Order: sequence, then C-alpha cells, then structure tokens
Amino acid sequence: MNSKIGLRLAAVIAAAGVVLSGCQTTGGVSEEATGAGIGALVGCGIGAAITGTARGCAGGAAIGGLLGFGVVKLNQYQARQVRSEKADQRLYALTQPVDSTQVKIRKGKSAPKTVKAGETVKLATDYSLMLPKGETATTVKESWALKKDGKVMANMEPQRNKREAGGWAADAEVPIPASATPGTYVVVHRVEAGKSYDETESTFVVRS
Repeated sequence: MNSKIGLRLAAVIAAAGVVLSGCQTTGGVSEEATGAGIGALVGCGIGAAITGTARGCAGGAAIGGLLGFGVVKLNQYQARQVRSEKADQRLYALTQPVDSTQVKIRKGKSAPKTVKAGETVKLATDYSLMLPKGETATTVKESWALKKDGKVMANMEPQRNKREAGGWAADAEVPIPASATPGTYVVVHRVEAGKSYDETESTFVVRS
C-alpha cells in the first residue's frame, strides 16, 4: 500500500474511533441515524484516502450507506387477526381442512411510495394461515428484507408468534438511513409456518 494512502486510512480510522466514542455519550440520536452518519463519514473518508479527491469521498459515501443499513431495525411492530378461519376458507373456496400447515400472503405493501433519505417507510403484510384438523395454533415467523439493485441492504429481525388459523395483518415501520442512496428499493415480505412459506415484494423510491 502507498505510504500516503496508509497515513490517510490511519487518520480515517482514528477519526471514526473518536466519532464512535462520542456517540456513546450523545443522547437524543437514534441508533439508525447514528449508524447512517458514521457509515457515510467512514465511507467518505476511505474513498478520499484512496483517491485523494472529493470524487473519492462521494464514492466512499455510497459504501458508507451500506453500513448505515446495517443497524436498521423495525419500529412500531404490531399484528392483529383480520379474518376468521371460516372467512379464509370461503376466500380460498376450501371445502375440506388442509392436510398440513399452510401460509399464503395475500398482499405486501410499503408506503409511502416515495420518501427522502432519513424518513420512515411503513410495511404491511396481509396473510392467511391454514391449519390441519385438530390443530388450533402454531408458531408463525414474519420477516422483511430490503434490497436495492439485487443486493440485500438489510434483513429485519424476524417476528415469531403463536397464531390461530385465519387472516392476519402484520405491520411495522422501518427508518431509511440518512445516507441511503437514491433509487428504487424492494421490500421482500416473507411468512413461514412449519414447512410452508410464502413471499411477495413491494417497492418504494428514495428520492434525492
């Protein structure tokens, strides 16, 4: 490695350490916002250290945006039953009980469709749980992932809860890092129960 680049990187690492130590004592700033800011700062520093130019800083900041997504967590999670077992049976024209546990996502949604970096996106998953005769409830795993340009930006911590047969609505909010790169993002909605799972996608746009 070029000695000048090595010195620049050392300076960046030292600065990042100062930022991190400062964040430990700073109140009123969310973990997501802190991670996004550090990601952008460190990424910018690395880019500039390697190239020695402002353009390098911009490119590095994009890398830093990935770091910002690394600390994104679900907020305001809640779930409620929205259809009875009989209502779901009519919905899918089922005349006999299923032979094994099955889940089916009816709709996945993210809103608003356009946001700015630093804002919040609401996620909603409407799904049906069908259970075999004699089984009244089972554990269901609900999860979401964020992707951009085919790359996974963040995997939300899955929610596992006992569910009765019928239709369910799982809602949550996800903060978009202040360092998020503008463009189209894909939300992967996934529900699992036993050996059955289903996925669907929704999208939103982060504008510059």
